[in-house]
Amino acid sequence: MTVETTKLYIDGAWREPSTSARGTAIDSNTGQPIGSYPLGGPADIDAAVAAARRALDDQSGWGGSTAAERIAVMRRFADAIGRRRDAIGGLIAAEVGTPLARATFSNADAATSLLRFYADVLEQTEIEDLRPAGRGHSLVRREPIGVVAMIAPWNFPLSTLFFKVGPALAAGCTAVIKPASVTALDSFLIAEAADEAGVPAGVLNFVPCDRTTGDHLTAHPGIDKVAFTGSTEVGRRIGRIAGEQLKEVSLELGGKSAALLLEDAPIDVFVQELHDLSFSNNGQACTNNSRIIVPDAIYDEVVEAVRAEVSGWVVGDSRDPQTVIGPVSSASHKASIERYYEIAREEGARVVVGGEADEREGFFVQPSVFADVTRDMTVFREELFGPAISITRYSGDVEEGIRLVNDSEYGLSGGVFTSDEQVGLEVARRLETGTVGWNIANFDMGAPLNGRKASGVGFELGAEALTHYFHYKTIFTPVVPERIGERAQLPGAAAMAGA
Repeated sequence: MTVETTKLYIDGAWREPSTSARGTAIDSNTGQPIGSYPLGGPADIDAAVAAARRALDDQSGWGGSTAAERIAVMRRFADAIGRRRDAIGGLIAAEVGTPLARATFSNADAATSLLRFYADVLEQTEIEDLRPAGRGHSLVRREPIGVVAMIAPWNFPLSTLFFKVGPALAAGCTAVIKPASVTALDSFLIAEAADEAGVPAGVLNFVPCDRTTGDHLTAHPGIDKVAFTGSTEVGRRIGRIAGEQLKEVSLELGGKSAALLLEDAPIDVFVQELHDLSFSNNGQACTNNSRIIVPDAIYDEVVEAVRAEVSGWVVGDSRDPQTVIGPVSSASHKASIERYYEIAREEGARVVVGGEADEREGFFVQPSVFADVTRDMTVFREELFGPAISITRYSGDVEEGIRLVNDSEYGLSGGVFTSDEQVGLEVARRLETGTVGWNIANFDMGAPLNGRKASGVGFELGAEALTHYFHYKTIFTPVVPERIGERAQLPGAAAMAGA
């Protein structure tokens, strides 16, 4: 059965696209089409931006909404997504190759949780606060940053999208959303949920499109902020465009993260955490620790423990509950990963597990472990974005280990494994990354996720992310205002419809 969609969701309605171009969704398990969808053009972007601006400016609707009204919309939206949970999980398992349980949890469940989390954060956030000043008082007000272009990646298409949608809706922003082409079909389910939940017209607009039209969105003069997750190369291009126009940006980009084992590392704990630490989503996660830095004293023991663990994983259809590693997202991505395997072998890395092409139908790639990797090898330097790790030896001197971890243009995540809590936390403080795990592979929507160096600008998640979707306005007043908090309703204004 294939899914065929024909219209775009713009301004609260399903509309005919301005072009006849279409995209095709492929089942990564078989390489066969599972559906198609319309591709928007520049005229559709223009219409979506105009709709988002109208909704933002509508003082009788979303633009004049109270925090309580936005919270109600967000919670209804979460409920509507929850009712589509199984359909979303199954679709993303096919599109991306993510094993079904993880596809559902990390996308449908993450989207609903993020909406509820930021609704709760908004309940605890003062829209205005009064501060004493040298003369009188300063009334500091939080206002929506405006119309946001949200550009989502394909690997976790909904969790990464709702990293942005959650705080943006809480702040009162509106958005034009460009889903990744690989995973565009699931965005239509989210648009359906928004419509069912009564998200006001123009607040969320969905326009799948090609790269050229995506650039039109990024450069559009009606966009106030660009929130992007994806490759460092594309992030740099967006940053240049936004910088020329003095737009706000948040860029969550690539990674080549490393886990550092000390001589007293609990190897059993490391192996237990290995899948989520380094192979999450079939290796298609920017936070994966794909470099493992191991001291001489335990090197052979660690290599053997990793070999035994990875070689026992089931590689198969992403919808089979026994599958540990599913396929990757596309034929071109499979080819790219397997070319990296070839380069690793040519440069002298020792193949411990896998390392060869997988010839079965679909986009399957062998989970692979390369040992004796040195810092000058490509597999140590470049992001493969696939199910592979490199293991690099060091003397055991902690300073040397820290230097090897930090020897990267990226700085997204990392790990340290040691039985000494204080040493582990101190090493974690020394790593040049946005997140670090001590004896654990973890992810927390309640704490900021940010990248250093080529891994990004700004941050997402945590209550702090709400600040990225606010403008701050200071109103000087000689007296204490009678009313602080939400704006006073002006004569003739109406409450937001549908809230």
